[in-house]
Order: sequence, then structure tokens, then C-alpha cells
Amino acid sequence: MLSGRVLRLVLLVSCAHALVHTYELSLPSVEQRLAADYYPGDPVAGQRMTGLMSNSWRFTFGLGALVAGWLVDRFGGKRMVAIYLLGCGLMCVAVGSINQRGLLFAAMFAMGAFASIYHPAGLTLISLETTPDNRPRAHGLHGIFGSLGIGLAPLVAWWLIGHGWTWRQYYWLLAVPGLALGAIFVLLDRSDRMRRIDLARR
Repeated sequence: MLSGRVLRLVLLVSCAHALVHTYELSLPSVEQRLAADYYPGDPVAGQRMTGLMSNSWRFTFGLGALVAGWLVDRFGGKRMVAIYLLGCGLMCVAVGSINQRGLLFAAMFAMGAFASIYHPAGLTLISLETTPDNRPRAHGLHGIFGSLGIGLAPLVAWWLIGHGWTWRQYYWLLAVPGLALGAIFVLLDRSDRMRRIDLARR
């Protein structure tokens, strides 16, 4: 069984897992609207633009995990999860606000880089905070939340756009859970550091 403290942490990490896959599928969920915004009379050019953006996002999402693993070993899982969440949240604000194509590409590229931190950091946290007895249950919850995140991005996009929202507003909305959850992980990391300082003084 998972203790109350460990269960709370696993649920928080699992929410971060859901968000990373929501962020991953955010562009495919609204790419037709985004393409029409930038190339209203040329759907082929619009598809080319969103395809390249999606490729740049996933390129850094995959390749960045190599660097993220080293950073997690150096700075710890909670701090790196906080960086991922705050970074993706801020990039969602940027994507919803930017008008220039070049800057939009840069924001998507950066969002993929921030998102690449999650899997090395989140899985490390679960592995370190659980025991061999309760780890399978923790990973099961983690996987369920990841699948929910995959389904959440297109579902939320469909509902919002169907109710008159724009793709920019969709990204602004996605910023909120990332920034809020990121702030929680900042507090958790700070609490851990204060605890270590107290132990070192004793």
C-alpha cells in the first residue's frame, strides 16, 4: 500500500505526467486552426508550417531527455519537474501571444525542450519515493494519468473551439495548470532542501 505522503507525491507526479502528454498533443489538436490563421488562402503552406513545428517540438522532446537525465542526477527530480512545468506554462503563454512565425517556432522548440525533462525526472521521483512492494501500483497510477493526458488535449480543444474559443485562448488555458503545479513542486523542492539543511546542522 502507498502511504498518505507517498500517494500524494505519486498523484502530483502523475498529474505532471498527464500534462506533459497534453502539451505534446496541444499543437496537433489545434493545428488546422493555427495554419488557417497564418495561411488563410494556402492550406498546403499552413500544413507545412504546422508539420515543421510539430517536428521541432517532438525532436527536442525526445533528444532533450538525454540531457535532462544528467540534470536530474545533478539537481534532483522535484526541482527539474518544477522547471519543466513552469517552462511549459510560460511557453504556452508565449505561443498564445506571439504573432511572428519565427518566434512561434522558437516557442514550440523551447516547449519541447522543457517537456523533455519530465520522464527522467518524474520516473526518478517515483522510483526513489516508493518501495519494491508499492512501486508497481505507483507506476500503474502514473501510466493511467499519462493516458488521460493523451486524451485530454484533443477533448479540451474540441470543447473550447466548439464554444467559440480560439487556439490562442486554448494555449493560455493550458498555461494555468502547468504554472500552478510548477509552483507546488517549487515548494516541495524548497521543503526538501530546508529539511536537509536542518539535518546537516544536527
